Amino acid sequence: MKRHLQVLAIGTVVLASWSPATAGGAAARAVVVVPRSGAYLGAYVQAPNWAHASRSIAEFESSIGRRLAIDNRFYGWNESFPSGLQSLDEARGRIPMITWKAPPLGEILSGSQDALITARADAVRRFGAPLFIRWGWEMNGYWTEWSGVRNNSPGAHDGPRKYVRAWRRIHDIFKREGATAVSWVWAPNGESVPDTSWNRISAYYPGDEYVDWVGLSAYNWGTTRSWSHWEPFSKLVRAVYSQYAGRKPIMVAETASVNTGGNKARWIAGVAPALRRYPAIKAVLWFERPPDWSVRSPDPALSAFRRLASSPSFRPVG
Repeated sequence: MKRHLQVLAIGTVVLASWSPATAGGAAARAVVVVPRSGAYLGAYVQAPNWAHASRSIAEFESSIGRRLAIDNRFYGWNESFPSGLQSLDEARGRIPMITWKAPPLGEILSGSQDALITARADAVRRFGAPLFIRWGWEMNGYWTEWSGVRNNSPGAHDGPRKYVRAWRRIHDIFKREGATAVSWVWAPNGESVPDTSWNRISAYYPGDEYVDWVGLSAYNWGTTRSWSHWEPFSKLVRAVYSQYAGRKPIMVAETASVNTGGNKARWIAGVAPALRRYPAIKAVLWFERPPDWSVRSPDPALSAFRRLASSPSFRPVG
């Protein structure tokens, strides 16, 4: 998260394929799920530490009046996963999502990280249950260590190509190790920063055979920054949706709104109509980080979110 974010979801895990991608001739391998109707409701819920994470998720679910379908957790490049949190998610009917940070891309491309990647793949294979991996997200923003901006060679704009090669290398190692229960979520920021031709979102796309879900970050910063203004959910997701909805299921992997410059409760209420307009959005995950990004402040926002969470858009699906 830096300039924008997005995601929410709920449902029952079902093995399924994504028909638009199949119709387009690409290999579809959506191992986790593509709901037949509606979308998953998920969240990242900030906790003071790992030990408190499970309690924080339970408290959030109690606040919104329902269980999450997806639990998003952030892991450093060197942190081991899956952990006990993913086992607990699986036991409680949630789909784990591992958002995995990356080192500078040259370290991956050199092969020096292959042993670490193999160890993670083997652990995921032993875990066995379906899960999402969202590696190297928001790569089209200058703030990530794995971004094209930070990995361009001197005098060149080859960062996006390096990113694609790194993604494919990690994906191929997981495939070689038999970690096939992974659904890979490729998740750019909703807008490229800087907004230049070499840094366009499509330059980072690894290819249909390497991606199961297309995600994005879509945040409404309101008027909290000199460069920001109030933007509805439907506008934030429009560009990525129009480019990829015919190829892959869409996940709003991080989303939230502030309350400065508009009305957060009304912003939340606008999500359900947007999902009806954009039916290929099959998961939405809220970024629950107090105070600005929390649905629990102010009170009208929580009431709006409870209504959204209980709406037909997020009913469990089989």
